Amino acid sequence: MLLSARCSMTNNHNTNNNNNNTIKCGASSSPSSSDPCPSSPHQSHPTSSVQNDMLFCDVLSTPRPATRPDHIPSDLPVRLDDTVTPSCSPPPADSLLCPPSLPARSRSLGAPPAPFSRSLGRSLGGSYADEDVPLPIATVSRAAPELRTWRITSAGLVSTMGAFLDKPKTNKDNDSGVGQGLKYAMASMQGWRVDMEDAHVAELSMGDALPFSRWSFFAVFDGHAGSVAAEYAASIVMETLKESEELQKAAALAAIRDGRLCEESCQLLEEGLKAGFLTLDDKIRHKLDTVLGKDRSGTTAVCSIVTPSHVVLANLGDSRAVLSRRDISSFGTEDHKPSNEKERQRIINAGGSVMIQRINGSLAVSRALGDFEYKGNSSLSPAKQQVSPEPDVYFFDRQASDEYLIIACDGIYDVMSNDELCGFVHARLEVTKEGALSKVCNEVLDACLQKGSRDNMTLLLVCFEGAPVMHEERAAEEEKQLTVIRTALTEIIHESVANGDAKEELCVEYVLRTLNSTRPEAVPVEGHIRLLVRSIAESVIAELKGAAAAADVQPGGDAAAPASPGIPAQ
Repeated sequence: MLLSARCSMTNNHNTNNNNNNTIKCGASSSPSSSDPCPSSPHQSHPTSSVQNDMLFCDVLSTPRPATRPDHIPSDLPVRLDDTVTPSCSPPPADSLLCPPSLPARSRSLGAPPAPFSRSLGRSLGGSYADEDVPLPIATVSRAAPELRTWRITSAGLVSTMGAFLDKPKTNKDNDSGVGQGLKYAMASMQGWRVDMEDAHVAELSMGDALPFSRWSFFAVFDGHAGSVAAEYAASIVMETLKESEELQKAAALAAIRDGRLCEESCQLLEEGLKAGFLTLDDKIRHKLDTVLGKDRSGTTAVCSIVTPSHVVLANLGDSRAVLSRRDISSFGTEDHKPSNEKERQRIINAGGSVMIQRINGSLAVSRALGDFEYKGNSSLSPAKQQVSPEPDVYFFDRQASDEYLIIACDGIYDVMSNDELCGFVHARLEVTKEGALSKVCNEVLDACLQKGSRDNMTLLLVCFEGAPVMHEERAAEEEKQLTVIRTALTEIIHESVANGDAKEELCVEYVLRTLNSTRPEAVPVEGHIRLLVRSIAESVIAELKGAAAAADVQPGGDAAAPASPGIPAQ
């Protein structure tokens, strides 16, 4: 039986929420055991994968010749050389490579090519539907470019420098643990961003004494305009929440029940979490004011307290927690976007406006820690400011059908819906050996990168006792497919080196394009393995680099040259 302190089940049709079967929390309703959150059949809805905190880029240079396109209608970074033969990184969603060139007719304002987003053409006057869609980003570069990133604000166009890297940083930080009947793993990756602004917390026990010794805590913070707010929030969030008077009362009630929650303790815990987040925001304000120049960063937050009886979620912004149960559609927290009517009304009442789905045309989330330039109305309480630090709180009864909990930033959900993500994780768990949860987390990040995510990515995967286990036959079948792909990639790399391509630095995109054009049969037409081809290519390249370094021989055969296969592992 699903217990809800303040929630009702809805099917969300908001295309920008990217969130199906969402549990919505009412801020003023009272808890009732007779008002549970019933499950409902899953309905798929179109989702948006547009990046939300950068708008577009151009190049500081002399005007381009008339032969160049007027703009690049894409929501992906695009590299354009002097021959107007663009290649793009990362690849478009569900594709192994970028188109080798754009037909001339596809470069007109009103007719962007199919693989690219229509949002830019729409916003600049194209013939598409008049939806209020955020502007995507198109990065155009030549040799040694100086990139200029534009943001639309109430003061007009504001230029900032250097939003994205030339190639993504795919090195991952991992963490994992086992305890309290749970297994968890974490993976984070900087990706295309110039800086890593995510932070996380994973504690199997919140303290030594009951009930905290039986409560686990997990959280992800997605920073923007800097990393200070996210990192500081992660460092103090757990202790700050425990200081709340209401949470202490809830803990006292749970302590006599071996950490289990009752209806009264759920009510107190919700109040304690909301009060704790307000206190956390005050501490962040003091921290940012002490930074030289008064740091202006902010961060979204999503956290979970897992007790012996309940899974408790608290969400602030557009990071998201998703709970998967066997044979039931996934349950996800609701994103806090300025375009949501409840959020829009609060913003307007606080003296702000919503333009291009952003607060005052700038900030793409309506609840966050930090962002104090949007919290200056002294006549209103903190929760009623343009950007509110008050979270929505959700309660779920623990059940035998619980499989896993995913806590992740919006870099994941930009390209995967709740059910897509759960389906991918479920499939990877069925072909992954026990104890290798970090591998599953890494594969999620790799898949999202290949699908086009340009943001920092952090994912926490918490598995319950009902989580899927390895299926031997499926794992063996996938290993055969992986062997075919690795063999084809190795052949391509060796052929490229033999043809002298190693004289210039090759890239993963080149290898993937060649794989798709010369050996398309090597990659399965269907299945999640298609989303992992990029990471497989990187691993093959890394293996060849390691082999070349061990032999101290360049792939071209020059033993005196430094060891390198000519292809960097990105």
